[in-house]
Amino acid sequence: MAGGVGYFLLAYGTILLTGDGHDVAAIWPANALLLAVILSLPKARWLPCFAAAMTANLLANLLAFHAPPTALLYAANNMGEVLIAGWLVQRLKAHGDPLASVGSVVRFTLFAAAAPIVSAAAGAATAHYIHGQPFWAVYRIWYFADALGLLIFTPLFLGIVAGDLSRWIREMSPGGRFEAAGLLLLVALCGLFTFHTAGYPMLFILNAPILLATFRLGRFGTTIALIIATVIGMVCTMFGRGPIAAMIADKGEQALFVQFYLAILLLSTLPVSAELQARRTLARRLAESEAGLRLLASESADALVRLDDRGRCIQSSGATTMLLGVETRELVGQALATLVDPRDADAVGIAFAEAILRPGSVAYCEFRPHGRSEDWLEGTMRALVDQEGRAYGAIGAIRDITMRKEREVSLVLAASTDSLTGALNHAAFMEHLDRALARLASSHLALIMVDVDHFKQVNDGHGHLAGDQVLVELHDRLRALLRDHDRIGRLGGDELAILLDGTAEELALTIAEAIRVSVASQPVILPGGRPLDISISCGVAQAYPGMSREALMRRADDALYAAKGGGRDRVVISDA
Repeated sequence: MAGGVGYFLLAYGTILLTGDGHDVAAIWPANALLLAVILSLPKARWLPCFAAAMTANLLANLLAFHAPPTALLYAANNMGEVLIAGWLVQRLKAHGDPLASVGSVVRFTLFAAAAPIVSAAAGAATAHYIHGQPFWAVYRIWYFADALGLLIFTPLFLGIVAGDLSRWIREMSPGGRFEAAGLLLLVALCGLFTFHTAGYPMLFILNAPILLATFRLGRFGTTIALIIATVIGMVCTMFGRGPIAAMIADKGEQALFVQFYLAILLLSTLPVSAELQARRTLARRLAESEAGLRLLASESADALVRLDDRGRCIQSSGATTMLLGVETRELVGQALATLVDPRDADAVGIAFAEAILRPGSVAYCEFRPHGRSEDWLEGTMRALVDQEGRAYGAIGAIRDITMRKEREVSLVLAASTDSLTGALNHAAFMEHLDRALARLASSHLALIMVDVDHFKQVNDGHGHLAGDQVLVELHDRLRALLRDHDRIGRLGGDELAILLDGTAEELALTIAEAIRVSVASQPVILPGGRPLDISISCGVAQAYPGMSREALMRRADDALYAAKGGGRDRVVISDA
């Protein structure tokens, strides 16, 4: 009902102000109101709206033209136009704010320009055959009146129906409302001066206050300013006032000239308003995003840093003190690579260079903070690019991965060590042996094969737990006598191997003998507390450049078998 009343008031008022009793109106905002209403409703509820608008249009035309056929045909044409406009909006996906972006303005202009094509032809035909008016003259006025009405008034009516206009007013400060009222009053005064003064054609004067309203008040300010200019321009001109009426005597030509002027004003203002609206929206979203990021960073265990094109920090937030040992304010101006362990500075520099050289990709690096070599951090970097796609810096996230590195080390150890003794397992020991042989440039590499004497009797007589205890104790004694870089491996059962890197044959023999004596001189304490004397046999083999793993293992095995065959509890060196 309210929509029908509003449609009637707009239609009848427009006809009275811009028509002369039988000419079509020079501007037609009523269809914009109906379009805004139906776009806010599902299609199932369109019919009552069209019925109310049809009744209102018919009544307005009857009061204005006193010709029922004309009133009925004009009303039907207008309903068809709005129906086409609604269909085009859905087809062009022009829902929402028509002034949200330049793209939405283009789509909005296309549907507003296309919607009146059919209705203007039908209306011109009605005026021609019933009232004898020139077809093309009526067509031009009808088409531009309806197209301008849709373009100028639809954004405002959409804002009213959706509640955006009232929210815009509520959210303004008292000073902002005073400024808005002053700017719109300025537009009205300039419009009156422009269209009410017949002396000089000063139509350009309106551009400045409308653009000022566009920059200061946003999309609703732009729309209201254009409506003020449209109403004043149309009414003054149709009543014979202003420069256009003074220059052009024909009413139809006057209407066409005003429509053309308003179209130029509209098309030069709406894209500016849309671009400003898009930038305001973007700035608001960026501010909201930055506020959210700052909140997350302040409560997070991670740190965020922004680096310039030289890798120097220009902004930081988050747990920089905990991670890098530097206060946030002290971090600014320092190169990130100077805050890490010198051994990892190259890794940080490479990751930064990769991020800069490959914008859009993410570069990773792992490093230790300066002075805390036991801690590990991970840096994630992504380039910051300008509008031309050139990188001017990078954004980086830093997090603590110490626990992850410890788990990785644990997993590596679990995959490469014997679960009982802690020695290298067979595969890991062979890998170390292969690497040592591959880089061997002298004869300073020795392999010792160790076997527990009568180990089967230990298992049979004391149980497998006792056998396990013997192997664990044997490994611990070997480890205590060897250097950190010497490798111990359990090849299977009671057979252990020792890889002595950087060791000549004589020293290897001495080490093997010391191991044998250490094992034989002190009994192993079994789980029940009983002591058990054990002994070992050792076979020593020296490696030479170019020797294969199989050849070295065979020589050490042969020496071990010779030791066991010679009575056990002894060391034999390979003579092959």
